[in-house]
Amino acid sequence: MYNAHFGFREKPFKLVPNPDYLYLSKNHEIALAHLTYAVSQGDGFVVITGEVGTGKTTLCRVFLERLDDDVESAYIFNPRLDSVQLLATICNEFGLRTNVSNIKQLLDVINGYLIMKNQAGRKVILLIDEAQNLSVENLEMVRMLSNLETTRNKLLQIILVGQPELGDMLDSYELRQLAQRISLSAHLTPMGIKETAGYIQHRINTAAQRQMAIFTGAAMRRIHHYANGIPRMINIACDRALLTAFSLNRPKVTGWIAQIAIRELSSRGRPSKSWVSRHMMVWCSAVLVIMIVSSVIYHFTREQIGFHSAQATTADPRVQDQAVDIVASAPNPQPRTFKIDPIPVDLATTSTDGAAAITSEVLREISTAAPSSTQEVVAATIDGLEHQSSRLDAVSRILERWRQPAPNALQLPSSVPDAEYFDIAAHQYGLRMHTFSADWALIKQLNLPAILSFKKRTAGSPVYMAMVGWHNGQVQLVNGADQKVIQTDLDTLLPYVQGPIFVFWKNGLAFDGVITPASPPKSIIAAKKMLRQVGYDHIDLQPFLDADTQRAITDFQMRQGLNADGLIGPLTKIFLIKEANTVLYPRLN
Repeated sequence: MYNAHFGFREKPFKLVPNPDYLYLSKNHEIALAHLTYAVSQGDGFVVITGEVGTGKTTLCRVFLERLDDDVESAYIFNPRLDSVQLLATICNEFGLRTNVSNIKQLLDVINGYLIMKNQAGRKVILLIDEAQNLSVENLEMVRMLSNLETTRNKLLQIILVGQPELGDMLDSYELRQLAQRISLSAHLTPMGIKETAGYIQHRINTAAQRQMAIFTGAAMRRIHHYANGIPRMINIACDRALLTAFSLNRPKVTGWIAQIAIRELSSRGRPSKSWVSRHMMVWCSAVLVIMIVSSVIYHFTREQIGFHSAQATTADPRVQDQAVDIVASAPNPQPRTFKIDPIPVDLATTSTDGAAAITSEVLREISTAAPSSTQEVVAATIDGLEHQSSRLDAVSRILERWRQPAPNALQLPSSVPDAEYFDIAAHQYGLRMHTFSADWALIKQLNLPAILSFKKRTAGSPVYMAMVGWHNGQVQLVNGADQKVIQTDLDTLLPYVQGPIFVFWKNGLAFDGVITPASPPKSIIAAKKMLRQVGYDHIDLQPFLDADTQRAITDFQMRQGLNADGLIGPLTKIFLIKEANTVLYPRLN
């Protein structure tokens, strides 16, 4: 989505172990050196451990690609198997086709293969990734494989790669024989701030095929702070930050943009625990300081008022009542506003699309009598809205985009919470409602009209407006029954946005629940048909959510920047239906 905007040839932060993007931190260099040395010396066992997301799988693939031509290798990436399945998988990886199905016969086949390769002067390596998933029984089986040797050297070198739990397993009493055979081990740790900056810059330069300065130093520091130096989390944060910068039409990722992206990720259930705890401490400290300062100002003001009132009373008794009246009628301080130059609006040239078209005759610009600043236009408009009428009007404006008549106020219960109110309104017209946090990059990517929630400068319930356009960095809101239009940039709007964002969508899959392997067969077949329409032609139409289908779903989710869980929930449905173009959706652009 953002490749053309930034000048990338491909996405720089994809969550795939692409060796072209390998960035060797100090720990990665040590681990790779251990592996290379082990192969050259013929050491029997090597163990590499590291936390989730530290680049273990990428390191494995780079190591395998750099092996000399005289080395045979087998790579096992899913070791959650029983002993027979594990040995059979090893045979398959070495290209051995056999119909035997017991442990002894499989060991004999592998042993014969290893002897043949040894006689030919070739080395043989078995690399097991995610080895923490091996059962104790299978780890003992791996130890038995290491016993295959001649009087001079080992026939098979074994490399175990896994999470720190693997080290705990190997330290156990029952696996002490295996632990004694480990000749080399290394542990991958998170990157420091300098390595994080180098990692980000390396991936940017690789994707662009030239030197580019996209992330500022402040952005890199915030991302490192959020990701704690873990490459996978850095990738997720950087990808989201690029999408956010693209949605805001910015050429660089600044610290502010990175913070927005991090907040979006955290609000979608992936917060960094340390980030949350630190910010809770900051907020608590800030509240405490505000309370102390307010108390001091309050007492100082009382003393000053009392002092001047006493002086006035001594000079002239009539002044006392006047002084009290002046203090009582002093105006409250106004909320802080930001002075931003007005942005010209030309509704005649505003681009809209298909069934979602709103003409310039219907949408009228706010009158010239409005305040001079766009910020003041937004604030004054929000202050003039009422809770009940604004949510009904927002629903009406969204339904117009779906070519539906305005709802009858009597059909919508006024006493229900706002989310339920919008959900009822959507269902009355055969639509569905999905709720988001203020994830602007995702809203931009969805490209659907949405209902935004705003806070007034004075206290009170939230009010609502429909967002019907987003083009060239300008957001277009429709306000009130007379359909006045506010057009402004997102920076101006953000101080007033609060609470969730509501999007109406049409479910072309005819099944409201999350599509899982346990879902009704009809819904699974419908999902498979749609996946085939968006390019996954190899998927069959059997009523089962098999491994091929789940891989296709995961791939689709990754391409769309969604949480890649292999299941079809509301967000995945929306993107899938839009991509397949089976339902005519209105657009923001």
